[in-house]
Amino acid sequence: MAGPGMVEPQGSHAVDRDAPERIPGVWELLWLLLWRPVDLHYRLHGAGVRAPGGRIGQLWREQSEGSRASGLYVRRMLLLLLLVSPLSTFLLGLAAQWLGLPMEGSWGLSAVLCAVMGLFLVLTTGLAAGTMMGMLSSLAMLVGLHAVVAEAFGPRMGGAAGIIMGGCLGLVGGMCGGSIGALARGQGLSVNRVQLGAIVLSLVPMFVWGSGGEWRFGGAVAASALVAYLIAAFRLPIFLAEAVVQTLAFALERWAGLRTLRWSPVNHHNLSYLPYPFLREHMALAARSRPMEVLEVANACLKSPGNALLGWPWVLAALVQAETAAAGQQEGEGGER
Repeated sequence: MAGPGMVEPQGSHAVDRDAPERIPGVWELLWLLLWRPVDLHYRLHGAGVRAPGGRIGQLWREQSEGSRASGLYVRRMLLLLLLVSPLSTFLLGLAAQWLGLPMEGSWGLSAVLCAVMGLFLVLTTGLAAGTMMGMLSSLAMLVGLHAVVAEAFGPRMGGAAGIIMGGCLGLVGGMCGGSIGALARGQGLSVNRVQLGAIVLSLVPMFVWGSGGEWRFGGAVAASALVAYLIAAFRLPIFLAEAVVQTLAFALERWAGLRTLRWSPVNHHNLSYLPYPFLREHMALAARSRPMEVLEVANACLKSPGNALLGWPWVLAALVQAETAAAGQQEGEGGER
């Protein structure tokens, strides 16, 4: 594994250790899945998990070969899927009813069915895929299905209901697609892959309801799902808040002299597809006094699709400097001989 501030070789997957203490706790695991799946990929890999995005059968095979880390990873993910997810859905459903939102009565059963569906995906597609799809689908169905069926947003086959249903479908698809792909590959999905996923997802409701003659409703669901998928996959609402944080952090270091580079959102979010404002200037400002900190931030930039170009110059400069220093040391040793 690469040391602090160094680039993690994305093609290197030789695992020769078993460090279950490096497996995140349940709540940290959920947070990393949602916001830092690339970091989670390498953290799991460093703990001894050979296939972070693999099926549960692959991970159990690793456990049978002596990998305690793989077994602990499986147990904590299943805890999220089979306990935390149904419980969270149940509590949120009760809260929605208490607030007066009409809900179709079988929403509790849907929470259980989503957990079962997630378990099926865990077995056939991947542990992370099943866990995320099961959890987010369970929560989204409260509004996107049960509130719609109860006509909380007007007639159940009306335009508003279609928009709400499609929005929930797209949000689940966009959040899951980005996190699952990044965890499995160790890097964020390309823009083309995100666009393709949005198109495929939007075609499903069009054909499902269109085949029954409800083209208008199917079109509303499809259009809403397409937009919501892109918003969720590109994390656009989050980017607006992150841009404000990055601008404020740069201003505080530039004008108040505070060391705020570690506040940069690029250190805490791997899936931003837009470059953060003033991040390049912030790194240049800190380079003279804290070169290693800048290199660590540059390494974080490489994991962010929208900021990778900001990180490469600093990383390449560090590599050239290291090679120059190594060459000078070799020449010095040769002269002494």
